[in-house]
This record gives sequence, C-alpha cells and structure tokens, in this order.
Amino acid sequence: MSSNGRSFAILAPDKNVNYGRQELPSARDGQIRDLLLGVTEEVGFDRIKNLMPRYADQVLSAFAERAASIAVRHQDARELRAGLLAAAIANSITGDEREALPALALLHRAAEMIGNDPRLEFSSVYEIWGGREGALAKFLRRSPEDKTIEAMGYEEGDDKRGFRFFRNW
Repeated sequence: MSSNGRSFAILAPDKNVNYGRQELPSARDGQIRDLLLGVTEEVGFDRIKNLMPRYADQVLSAFAERAASIAVRHQDARELRAGLLAAAIANSITGDEREALPALALLHRAAEMIGNDPRLEFSSVYEIWGGREGALAKFLRRSPEDKTIEAMGYEEGDDKRGFRFFRNW
C-alpha cells in the first residue's frame, strides 16, 4: 500500500460526487475499506493525516456512515473497523469535532447489531492510533441517550438490497 499520497487521492471530494447516495456496497466502498485497513498497518496516524487530500473528511465521514450499514448487512466486523478508522481520521482533520458524531453513533449501533461490544471496537481503533484520536473515547463517555442513532437524526431501515441506516431529517 503506497503511503506517498497517491493512494489517498481516491478520498478527494471531486472523485466522489454523490458517493453517499450510491447503492450499498459500491466499488468505492471496497477501495476505501482496503486502503484504510492496509495503511493503518504501515503508516502512523500523523503521517496519514498529512497525506489526506483537502476535504477528505467529508468522504471519510460518508464512508463511515456507509460502512456501518454494510457491517450490519453483512455481519462483518472488518467493515465496522474500517468505518471506525475513517471516522477517527475524519475527526482528526475536520475543523468541527461534531462532524464525526453521527457516524460514531451509527458505528456504535452497528457494533451492537452484529453482536460485538462497541466499547471494545472503539477502544481497539483508539489504541491503533496510540490514544491520539480522542473522539472515539469521548463518544463512549456520552450518556446512553446521547449515543443513539435517533439523537443523531438516523433510523434503521431497508433499501431494496437490505439493511441500511437512513437520515430522518
């Protein structure tokens, strides 16, 4: 996996127009998942942040939301982990920490729905980054009602292919 910046070009917003609205899963979902899962093994957190294209946080947030639905649909912890990595990176490069909250709520709920402990899932990604991405730890400290998908404007449903989280606002 290249860490010289070329691999991260797929996260540029102009290469992902209407990405969030595409059917699940899409080819781009797999590309982003594989990129994130691959680079975390060879590139440090600060280096990844520095290699991100401008406004990649928007694409990463969309991916994190999509990954939560895909994880539930396929009962796949790997998709969940990729979504958490995306949310952590997006939070670290965005100007507004609140941007990551909706995706974190979806990923928390997805972990519950596939039978995994959300605390362990969030903690494992937090540890990958050496405890440097605090949004994951902060989210876990929220009250139970403030972690719900409903509090973030989402609901559970089905599209024509299976399970999907939907915005309700």
